Order: sequence, then structure tokens, then C-alpha cells
Amino acid sequence: MTDNDIQSGGPVPEEQRGSDAAPAGKGGVSAFTERLEQRMGPWWQRFAAWLGRVWAPVWKRLRKFISVPFLVMLLLSFTLWYTIKLGYNYQAEIPVLVNVDGHVFEVDCMVEGQGTRLFAKRHSKGKPLELSWSDLDVSPSAINPGWVVISPYSLQNAISARNTDIKFLSVGPIPEIEL
Repeated sequence: MTDNDIQSGGPVPEEQRGSDAAPAGKGGVSAFTERLEQRMGPWWQRFAAWLGRVWAPVWKRLRKFISVPFLVMLLLSFTLWYTIKLGYNYQAEIPVLVNVDGHVFEVDCMVEGQGTRLFAKRHSKGKPLELSWSDLDVSPSAINPGWVVISPYSLQNAISARNTDIKFLSVGPIPEIEL
């Protein structure tokens, strides 16, 4: 029997399975692991593969109606518009990570400032803001003995003293801290 006699997708006759051919179960396992490795690859490879599958046919049809220079200018104008808009003053709620002598917690603060600075504060994951107990007004918790409650006004003043580029309008709920 020759290779031309075998139809694709059909079973391989026993006499053609030799020592050079892979065992029957191995081909399926290697294909499965290869697909799994493709799925578990870095996100940019999966995104590039998705773009190739989805965007290529769409781009082929859009090429008839939209030119590349138009898309470049559209992207450039959007970028310039967004940059100009970030120059205005805005109010936003941003989370602030606070470390009070080893006790780390997050507080949502209502802030006002220039859009570029608010964007940087919101999207930068820096170290927590270091505060000490002497910077804050604390009182014992009425519910949990051995815990303290931080005054929102003193926390707002302490945070705003260390961040002078934006104005802190208010702080959100502050968790009680165990001493």
C-alpha cells in the first residue's frame, strides 16, 4: 500500500505503524499540550493572535473606504485632544495607601487637581504614605476594646501635607486599627 492510497483523516493501517511512527495516543497529547501552551502564553501573544484572526478581515474591508493617513491623523488628533483635556482641573476619587507605624490600610479620598497629576496618582503604584501616630488624632474604639479610631480630619490633614500637588477634599471611611 502506498502513501497515495491512504485518505487523510482516516485510520492508519496496522502494517504502516512501525517503530518510526508515533504511538497512537501520543499525537493527541502533544497537540493538546501545544494548544494549551498557546492559550497559556503571554497576553501580548494571545492578543496578537486574536488581532490577526479578528482584525485582518475587518481591516481588509475597511481599506476600501478608509486610508491609512486618515487613521494616523485620527489617532494623533485623539491623543492631542486627550492631552489638552488632562490639563484642566478635575475632581476624582482615588485610593491612597497609608502606613501608620506598620499598620497598612487603604483610604478612598476625594481630590481636586490637574488631570495629569490625578492620572499619575491614580495609576502609580508607589510605596504607601508613611505616617506616625503623632500626626493623627486617635481615640479608643467604642465597639472593639484594644482598637483605635483615627479622626478623618487629622488623616486628611496629614495626607494633604505630604501631597501638595493636589488638594484633598475629603477622606472615605477609615478602618479601625488594632494596637
